[in-house]
Amino acid sequence: MLIESREYQDYIIDRVSLLVSEESSIILELDCGMGKRVLMYRLLTEIFKEKKVVVFLQTHSSLEETIQYLDEQYGGIEGLSSIKSGYNANYRKHIISNNRVILSLPIVFSNTLQKFPELADDIEIIIINEIDQIVRRVSHRRVLCVPWNKLTKQLDNAIFIGMSGTLRDDHLILDENQLHLRNELKTLSEFIPNSSIITIDEFLDTDLEDYIKHTEVHIHPVTDEKTAKIINILTNHIKEVREEIIDSVKESSPEDLYQLEKNFYQSLPLISVETELIEKLNRLLLLRKYVYSMPAKTYSNYLIRYGFEKSNLEDIPIISGKELEVLKIAKQYRKTTVLCSFLSTVNSLTQILKNEGITTFQVTGKISNKNEIINEFKQSEEQSALILSPIGERDLDIPQTELIIVYDLVNSPKTVYQKMKRGRGCKVFLLFYNNTSEKQKVKNVVSEIAIRYPWSLIFFSDEEKK
Repeated sequence: MLIESREYQDYIIDRVSLLVSEESSIILELDCGMGKRVLMYRLLTEIFKEKKVVVFLQTHSSLEETIQYLDEQYGGIEGLSSIKSGYNANYRKHIISNNRVILSLPIVFSNTLQKFPELADDIEIIIINEIDQIVRRVSHRRVLCVPWNKLTKQLDNAIFIGMSGTLRDDHLILDENQLHLRNELKTLSEFIPNSSIITIDEFLDTDLEDYIKHTEVHIHPVTDEKTAKIINILTNHIKEVREEIIDSVKESSPEDLYQLEKNFYQSLPLISVETELIEKLNRLLLLRKYVYSMPAKTYSNYLIRYGFEKSNLEDIPIISGKELEVLKIAKQYRKTTVLCSFLSTVNSLTQILKNEGITTFQVTGKISNKNEIINEFKQSEEQSALILSPIGERDLDIPQTELIIVYDLVNSPKTVYQKMKRGRGCKVFLLFYNNTSEKQKVKNVVSEIAIRYPWSLIFFSDEEKK
């Protein structure tokens, strides 16, 4: 297959070549749709064509898809093989010793090196896909995820090339009893020795704009007074417990009070607080998350367990406002993808859409033939909806979808951004219950996304239209 010439990719290849010649490791930011696999192929066949290389993928599916992609799109790479957890140690040693390019999961390779440390001597280049995933989001003493706390030392003679879709998030570390909010890029630079950074900003003035597919993001309120009432009751309870915790810390460890008030939820796991209060807060937060994210028919069970009286739950809607809004929006498009946090929501939406004549495809962690179902959705000629759980959506690109509905947001700007980019330039609807705390949550996340990833998103507030 002939590789299309793109100026920004040529720029990256030239920069990598220069930096590697200077024996510098590299941390490369490369957004969704910019061709990480194309660049990986070019690195392996142009710059590193005579070097011993290990490529680390973060999941089994990503490993298999990368092997398939390199083989089908480019006819394979001479001397390329992979090691997997099912192989015995001696066979893994044989593969590493007798092939030039090895694809592996980090834990499998680390375990192999523990048994045969001499294998590291010949490895010249390490390529890490999704390098941001080696950093722990909240860390106490150990900043890197297992096994990277060992791997970086086991392979300290090699040059590292780390690639990631985005490198603009923060993480928390506890250092000498002080809590710090750290930029992940700064942390990676410290743990990847002698590293240079290539960010998207560096090649924005190339032909990159010609290949970026802008995503139209609609911040979309949902009116559901009955569900909003429940959320607001829970929010008031959360505020009360939060004040109890702050008062408790004020008495027991006043030195932690400033940090707690500044970054309450991030600091809380690292501060000594009465267990009963923590459990009460966590139950309330989880319960509110359920109401944000689950079908209306599930509310009662969770609320009664917490202590709500049955008489106070008579007004719970049969179908939630979000469920009805998904149906309303999906009817207007030929192909819709819905991203949900819970399996019960996936099942409920599947049934609601199916009842209205929309062909549905469901992918969750329980599905073994994920790729087959995704392809059926992509090739479907009917009005269709693909409904995904977080595990189902992992490592997924769906350029065929016209619309992505994010049913409920998590608090991570990076995660939400990655969800929105699954469709490669399609419309996105971010749903939230109007007149509730979820509105502020969405506002906070969207504000961070707009600051960190300004090059490919256009935001619309549907609330203003109303």
